[in-house]
Amino acid sequence: MVPFGRRRLAAVAVNGVVALCGSRRLPSAGRALAGRVAQGVLASGRSLVLGCCTGADAAALAACPSGSAVQVLAAFGPGGAGAGRHSAVAPVAAFAAAGGAVSWWAGGGSAVPLAWRLAARTRAVVQAGSGGLVAVFGAPGSRGSLLACRAAAGQGSPVLAFPVGFRGELLPVLGAGAWVPAGGAGVWAGAWRWRSAHTPLC
Repeated sequence: MVPFGRRRLAAVAVNGVVALCGSRRLPSAGRALAGRVAQGVLASGRSLVLGCCTGADAAALAACPSGSAVQVLAAFGPGGAGAGRHSAVAPVAAFAAAGGAVSWWAGGGSAVPLAWRLAARTRAVVQAGSGGLVAVFGAPGSRGSLLACRAAAGQGSPVLAFPVGFRGELLPVLGAGAWVPAGGAGVWAGAWRWRSAHTPLC
């Protein structure tokens, strides 16, 4: 089963919103991949929800045409208030200035430590993406990507991952289950799907 293919996505999406996340540090190939994945989701007629960091978030946002069905959850405020060194302040601000949908202070207000805000923001992105999650891993130990994948798997959402620069077998496990090649075509050809041990084979 390929849950995020053009045809399959319609079968698994509840409200058509797909979450996309990934490592804050990605090589150029990984950033290009995140952009193509974002475009693929939008081309399928689905909406996209993103975070606010450098790397996968920023690359996906940059690839989305103006007026696309994209929402950004930012762990900082307007003007970059409360941002960190990996916050994509300029791209998010430009997106908002162009009329894009941005939810500021996702994860908590300015009094909440940035690390806590980022973790809460990640969970909020996953919850908003009720149609599933796509993660672009720049390394097996990408903590934010792992948090997102575990949260999505925990709520029973489909989870796809793209390993960049390493074998898919090295993707971190999300619990009882295993990563299997998704078997998709085009941009999805390199994706791996999390198959829970509690999910019947299909």
